[in-house]
Amino acid sequence: MTVSSDMARPDASALGFPEIPLVGRSRPRAAEAAADIDVKVTRAAIRSALINRPSRTNHMMITRRKLLAGAVSSALVVTPAILRAAQRTTVTISHGNPTYQTLLSDLATQFENDNPTTAIKFVANGDNWDPLLNNTIRDSLVNSLPDGSWQALTYAGILANRKIAQPLDQFFGNDTKNLETLGLSQTIVEAATVAGSAYCLPYGTTVPVIYCNMDLLRNAGWPKARPPSTWDEIHEIGAKVLAKGGEVNGGYLEYSGANAWMFQNLLTSYGGRMMNDTGTKVTFGGSEGLQALQTLARFGEITKTDMTKEQARQAFKAGATAMHFQSASGTTSTAKAAAGRFELAVGPFPISSANGRLAGAGHGMFMFTKDPAKQKVVWEFMKFVTTQKGQLSLARNTGYMPINLLVLRDPAFIDAYFKINPHHRSIVERLEITGDQFSFSSDNTVKIMDMMSDVSHDVVTHRVKPAAGLDRMVTETRKWLG
Repeated sequence: MTVSSDMARPDASALGFPEIPLVGRSRPRAAEAAADIDVKVTRAAIRSALINRPSRTNHMMITRRKLLAGAVSSALVVTPAILRAAQRTTVTISHGNPTYQTLLSDLATQFENDNPTTAIKFVANGDNWDPLLNNTIRDSLVNSLPDGSWQALTYAGILANRKIAQPLDQFFGNDTKNLETLGLSQTIVEAATVAGSAYCLPYGTTVPVIYCNMDLLRNAGWPKARPPSTWDEIHEIGAKVLAKGGEVNGGYLEYSGANAWMFQNLLTSYGGRMMNDTGTKVTFGGSEGLQALQTLARFGEITKTDMTKEQARQAFKAGATAMHFQSASGTTSTAKAAAGRFELAVGPFPISSANGRLAGAGHGMFMFTKDPAKQKVVWEFMKFVTTQKGQLSLARNTGYMPINLLVLRDPAFIDAYFKINPHHRSIVERLEITGDQFSFSSDNTVKIMDMMSDVSHDVVTHRVKPAAGLDRMVTETRKWLG
């Protein structure tokens, strides 16, 4: 069952977008425009003075000095407006989501309406998170970075260690607890923190959830109106569905793919971590890691078909699978497919430990500019996207989940949010314990994660036992990390 997780970062290569001409510009366009207008206004004033000069019959003569004085006076009438245009601060923010133009336009318009002396210019620099990161690194080598960027949270370490992203501590009093006033949980802030400094303000996330065909579950004897909520419940009812015969699968979990996302979530749900706080020791080789792979192995007992990710999704939408674990970002398309075919229910990913948490696939805003004036604008925009306006725009225009816990407690916001995404109602509570996926700070990160996905596949298909699979994961990870 070769499957990849439904994270917001599918494999993609860079599209070859042109370089972003952001630095090295000798003269701001606004200043050039102001200068041109000054010249035109002065010439217009002179022409006006010549055309409307008094006739000789009145014996009044206008001297050159008076003429020029009048021209200057006329020019000064519009100078304040020109100066305001010239003083408008424009910041450029790169992104890798060209399909989200409606969202970006909405954010820019609302922010500029609230801050009339600023302008936000979004520039696509890739077609997804991975190409965006690669292009950002390339641009940093030629000193052609934008002022800010909308990037995946998991790249905070890479952008910070390469000194591309600027630390944000000075803007919130050098204490990440102060970010709680923006509605950000310490769990999500930790995902944007590198060596004690925050390098990003999170904007949104997605988490793994269970999609259930309630018709199939009831037919197999499930007595409750809600989806199964523990791994034991899931395995038990999945086995009953499979025992009914036919071509129906009991359950499927998207265990393979980028960043071994589902393995990470199983690990963290049991209270485990990929590495220690300093990033010097692999820590997923303990009991939590073993429990994660044992849970994966149980899915091999309730799934009769070895399917790819897309095959598994289509099987669920066609009513041929009772339970399917995928990202919450798939709720809209799944609900549309299920409409009129079967009753769909969405439930939270099981948490099996008191200190368990989820590894979301989050994203946020990074600051690249070192210019104090532009830093101020970027920071204000960062804060804006975490507000109710920014969070509602995210919910309305994407499948991502808001991360501002304060607005999620606001009845008016919740009402609007659930009208947009009604199936998110049962999973919002998980946001309080949601951090972000882990990435190794190594050039071999992709190789390590691909290896983990391969091992997960072998465990689910019972080619390798969980203990042996975990041992291979730990051994090869240490080797690749050097």
